[in-house]
Parts: sequence; structure tokens; C-alpha cells
Amino acid sequence: MYKNFGCKSRYGAVMAVTCLLALSSTTIASELRSELHLGAGIGGQYLPHYRGSSETHTTVLPIPVIQYRGRILKSDNEGTRLEFSLAERIEFNVSADLALRESIDDNRLRAGMPELKSEFQLGPSINIDLTGDGFKRGFILRLPIRPAFAIGDGVDYIGFTANPMVTWISPRLFEDWRMSLDLGVLYGSRDYHQHYYSVAPKYVTQERPEYSAADGFSGTFTELGVGSRKGNLMYGFNFRYDNLRHASFAASPLVETDNYWSVTFGVGWLFKSWFWADDV
Repeated sequence: MYKNFGCKSRYGAVMAVTCLLALSSTTIASELRSELHLGAGIGGQYLPHYRGSSETHTTVLPIPVIQYRGRILKSDNEGTRLEFSLAERIEFNVSADLALRESIDDNRLRAGMPELKSEFQLGPSINIDLTGDGFKRGFILRLPIRPAFAIGDGVDYIGFTANPMVTWISPRLFEDWRMSLDLGVLYGSRDYHQHYYSVAPKYVTQERPEYSAADGFSGTFTELGVGSRKGNLMYGFNFRYDNLRHASFAASPLVETDNYWSVTFGVGWLFKSWFWADDV
């Protein structure tokens, strides 16, 4: 899995850093007011080629910064999603993730195999407010399930993922900073794991035996995000640790390491904002 779950779009440079910068905004829209903010910035990421690869790449690039908060449609530190309240402490989301991949056709373990394409995920999530503090602070249980699609010359379904996690959000850290901490587990369908970790007979080499991945446990992760905003200037950092020990695909010849760190950062400037009252 190359990621992203939530903004949770952690492995697509543009989307991940855009969402990361949104974390630094401390503005909370009124339920009766919509907000749209546009900006630009620069962001970077240090990531493995894919989960289980020991080869990494570093990317720094310009990014758009877009925040929208309406009564139902929102795009902020939680990602881009539709929100419907099912009960006082239960929320239903329909959210999306995008993983934009750099070319990794030089990956040593995948030499001679098809290049991995960018990935798009879209699916529902049930969120439960565990502490009664709302969905902007305190502890939240998130239960997302997302079909995944590879995007290249066309769009191909490659399976689905599930990513239950507990999130803790602190809206105030050292006065000017906001922090979120995710602890979660990952699950992938057979098709999804085969897309990344299977080795078909025609790609077998002396060092790379045939392998067929199964569905099941995909590992655990811990993710820390911190951000701040000073006027129209926003900046944020994201640190993530993945552990693939006991993953169902751990025996794949394409898996070289069972743990790694990744880092994403961004700095952005909002140059235009709009506010308007919603009809009730």
C-alpha cells in the first residue's frame, strides 16, 4: 500500500502536503458558514518506493493549497470528503485518497516488472467520537474501507483496503501548534496485495521466485502530524512509522524490510479567501 488512508493521502506528494498544510489551520467553520481558501506553497517527502521496499526517494515540488469547509463537503486536514451526521457522536464520511508516484522503474527488486502506477482510493468511513469532544479534538475511532484503482493509461480496479485507527487531536499545542496522532492497523484484499507483492511466473528470476500474495493483515502504523498558522502563512510536518512484521505478504521476494520511517513537510501561503452563509 502506498497510501493513503485519510489525509491521510500520505504518499502522494501534492495531495499529502496540501492536506498537511491544512492541518496547520486552526479556523473552524461555523455549521452555517462555508469557507474557501486558495494558496500555493512548496512541499517535500522522503518515502520508500512502496511499503516493504528499502529503496527510497526524496521529492520537493510546488503545490496548490486548497481548503474548503461546507456543511457536507469538506477539504481540510481530514482529507476531501462528504460528511453526514448519523448520531451525536457518530459520523459517516465518503472520502478519497490519491497517491502520485514517481517513476520507480529503477527499483532493484522489481527490475523487469511493470512499473507501479499512481493509485486512487474512494470509499466510506464510520467515525466515532470516543471522548465527546467532537471531531476536531480528543479521541476518534475511524473505520474506513476503500476500493483502490491504479491510474495510468486507464483506470484499473486493484482491490480494497481497510484501515481502522484511533486518532487523537490536540487543537492547541504550545499555543500556536496543532497536533494529531494516529495509531492504526492495515488490511488489504487479495487483489490489492497481489498488485504490489505477487511475482508471476514470467517475472521469475534466479533471485526472485514465484509468489502469490494472499489477503489479510498488512501491518501497523503510527503517524504524528504537527502544523501551525501565522496569518496567511501555514507550515506543517508529518512523521510516520510503518511496521510490516507478520503481514500476510511478508514472505514476498519484493519485501526487503519490515519497518521504515517516512517524512512529509510543507510551507504554504493563502492569498485568497471567501466566506458565505449557508441556506438553512
